[in-house]
Amino acid sequence: MAVQIQSDGRTGFGSTEWSAGSQEERADAYSTYNAYCGTFSLPEPGVVIHHVELAIHPDQPGMVKRREFTLEGDELVLRTQPFDTPGGPASSELRWRRR
Repeated sequence: MAVQIQSDGRTGFGSTEWSAGSQEERADAYSTYNAYCGTFSLPEPGVVIHHVELAIHPDQPGMVKRREFTLEGDELVLRTQPFDTPGGPASSELRWRRR
């Protein structure tokens, strides 16, 4: 499996060169993008486990990410485990619809 998610409205560097962007611009780009890949398993109904092998975050390879999911007709809904934010616990929900 592979995941690549970015925030809307990311600011460009003005160049496609790999070395483009100031340190601050690159930090902002990193903080508005997430990517990881690996294998997955289905240990129980409605649960998928992502076994992270490669990730943009250098400490995540080897991590296990548990996701609850539902599949209803043409729509797959995936929910993350709760995580802490400055505003309190939160969770993300991703929806895919087959076309």
